[in-house]
Amino acid sequence: MTFGQPLWFWAFALFPIALALFFRNEALRAKLLRQLVAARLADRLAGTVSVGKRRARFALLLLGMGAIIVSLAQPRAGDTWEQSKRKGRDVLIAIDVSKSMLATDLTPSRLTRAKFAAQDLISQLGGDRVGLIAFAGGAFSQAPLTADYGAVLNSLNELDTDIIPLGGTNIAEAIRVANDAFGKGESEHRALIVFTDGEEIDFDGIKAAEKLNGVVKIFGVGVGTADGSLIPLPGKSGGTDFVRDDNDQFVKSRLDETRLRKIAESTGGFYVHLQSGPAEMTQIVRDGLGKMSEKEIDEKMSRKPIERYQWPLAAGLVLLAFSMLIGERRRGAGIAGSRATAALAMLLAFATAGAAAESPLDLYSQGKYDEAQRAWQQLAEKNPKSDVFAFNWGAAAYKNKDLDTALKAFGQALTTEDAGLRAKTEYNLGNTLFQKGAAKMDRKTLEDALAHYVQALHLAPHDPNAEHNKKVTEELLEKLKQQQQQQQKQDQKKQDQKDQQQQKQDQQKNDSKDQQDQKKEQQKNDQQDAQKQQSAQQKEQSKADKDQQQQQQSQGAGEKKDEQQSKPQDSKQSESQQGEKKEQQQQQDGQKEAKNDGAQGEKPEPAQEQPEKKLSGELKANPSQPQEQKDAQEEAAAEQLAAIEGKMTERQAKALLDSLKGEDDRVRLVDPNERKHAGRVLHDW
Repeated sequence: MTFGQPLWFWAFALFPIALALFFRNEALRAKLLRQLVAARLADRLAGTVSVGKRRARFALLLLGMGAIIVSLAQPRAGDTWEQSKRKGRDVLIAIDVSKSMLATDLTPSRLTRAKFAAQDLISQLGGDRVGLIAFAGGAFSQAPLTADYGAVLNSLNELDTDIIPLGGTNIAEAIRVANDAFGKGESEHRALIVFTDGEEIDFDGIKAAEKLNGVVKIFGVGVGTADGSLIPLPGKSGGTDFVRDDNDQFVKSRLDETRLRKIAESTGGFYVHLQSGPAEMTQIVRDGLGKMSEKEIDEKMSRKPIERYQWPLAAGLVLLAFSMLIGERRRGAGIAGSRATAALAMLLAFATAGAAAESPLDLYSQGKYDEAQRAWQQLAEKNPKSDVFAFNWGAAAYKNKDLDTALKAFGQALTTEDAGLRAKTEYNLGNTLFQKGAAKMDRKTLEDALAHYVQALHLAPHDPNAEHNKKVTEELLEKLKQQQQQQQKQDQKKQDQKDQQQQKQDQQKNDSKDQQDQKKEQQKNDQQDAQKQQSAQQKEQSKADKDQQQQQQSQGAGEKKDEQQSKPQDSKQSESQQGEKKEQQQQQDGQKEAKNDGAQGEKPEPAQEQPEKKLSGELKANPSQPQEQKDAQEEAAAEQLAAIEGKMTERQAKALLDSLKGEDDRVRLVDPNERKHAGRVLHDW
């Protein structure tokens, strides 16, 4: 517990004096009573007075006064967060660190006096953001815009002429770096204060300043004197040397006020000559920065202690009221006590009713995370830009096992610019995601948790809790990886076994199908063999019938031999032709039977040879028969045989060739090389 006004405790020094006066008064009262009343009458006259009650009433009076003094000291227990919006301007301080700033026309040196003046300027700023730029032949931002004045002052103390190796005074480059540091935005709250001697030889800062007219206000602070001074440097032999030019002449640096005044006035600012320091800085703050408009820079969260004065104040009032209700007389003491008790109860009830409500921090510290979560959520919703409220909301939700709400709240707090709060937020986000991922063994969630732990260590490298949790998360992820690999191996093994069983079943099905096909093929072959055998038997029977018919015809021809000899010569030729045709038909039948026998793939059994019988009426071929007629007969027999076999005869093939003759004259084949491209050819160059 703390106290806002502890000086009130000096009032307790009066209590010993009050006690001394009380007991002195009691002694004087007893003395006067003995002087006025005889001893034997004292009990009758003063017997109704209770000395104990009087002393108890005085004690209650002192205690009540003490409680009131404690309440005036403003006791505080616990604290809460209070949000306040801060307004201010963006102020960049550019300090020349070239060799000419070592001149001693301002003691101890120009650079030292410029640094002192910058410190005076920063001390007079209120809620403005401040940044620092160092420039010589080049320029760079030494400290970005920040409300941490201590960091800017530390960067200011580190400035020297060796910080930028490139010599010269490039005010134009300093203006450009300042414009980049400001970023995009309006100009009513942006100011650049340049501390330099103005000796810009190779560059033109005036043109660079004119480009920023209406964007940034520049205030020039001239450091040095118009008479100038030599520029001292450490000598080789340990002494002091001075800067020389190319002709080995000493260089004397002088303040160029005209240039600085033009640079400042081109942007709406003004120029001051640095002499005492605080006076010039006060002028810049009062007449320059003070007349510029302010903007809301950020919202600042401050810890505000909770006043607990109500408790001692209520106790003091109760004690005072109770002391007034206690009487000194013995008679009616019971009635007075009951009245005092009732009054005390009423005052206690009022004090309890008027007591302040518990703060969210108290609820959180007492373990009432549900109530604390609701309280912080209300504060966060009323102040959506407050990163602290969002962080506390997430912490209460995490303790309340409401992980989804915790993720939402920590996500809002993650946008904070406070590096310490952001590190804590990253750590808590990692814890929340770890709890979710470990519950479901979700690898993706655990990887996200690990990423937040890594980021927390990046912001706070020596956080042992973050390092421990990061290690635990990595071990769990490695364990999950091994389990996943084992599961994949088991799944692959099961799949291989399943594939083998499927292959075995397919093989069995294929084997069964092959057996069925072989059986069908065997049945088909057996049927074909039976058909072929039956066909061969029919052919043999037909051949035997034909041979028998030919024998009968030969016998009939022998009996009519005489009649045939008496017929004309043309009749003999006709019969001779018919005999030849029959012989050809027999030959064709024999060839067909031989072919059919060959088609069956089996060797037919040799037929029993029958002795040739010389027919008495055998016809002889007419030697005078024309050769063309014989050819026609052979051709007709060949066509008949081909028709039986289903083949094309020589005459049919010749006729087909004759019909196709001249087709290439009617159909013109097109050469692909002779086709012309439609349109012109585009050249790809």
